[in-house]
Amino acid sequence: MANTFLRSSADAVGTSAEVLYTVPSSMTAVLIGGLLSNTSNATCNATVTVTIGSDVINLIGENTPIPANTALSFIDGKIVVQTTDVVKVKGSVAGAIDAHLSYMEIDV
Repeated sequence: MANTFLRSSADAVGTSAEVLYTVPSSMTAVLIGGLLSNTSNATCNATVTVTIGSDVINLIGENTPIPANTALSFIDGKIVVQTTDVVKVKGSVAGAIDAHLSYMEIDV
């Protein structure tokens, strides 16, 4: 079983949910850190979700405000995700949010 540390980023996130990470087949992953940066001069609301099967779970509150030119960590502990689970992010202002996700994939 191989463990690999990886990262995924999305710059200038739009107002529709964008895929930040999809767990590959035959893998389990542990989300170990996530950061949203508001690069605009105004408050932007952000939503981060993980889709598990048909369930959509918020990793932060729906439309969480992020003040201008600040960042917000959206993972406080480790989160286990499995094959085909999808992490998505969206903002209320197009292009205002940059997202970064750190995770470890485990080959099962």
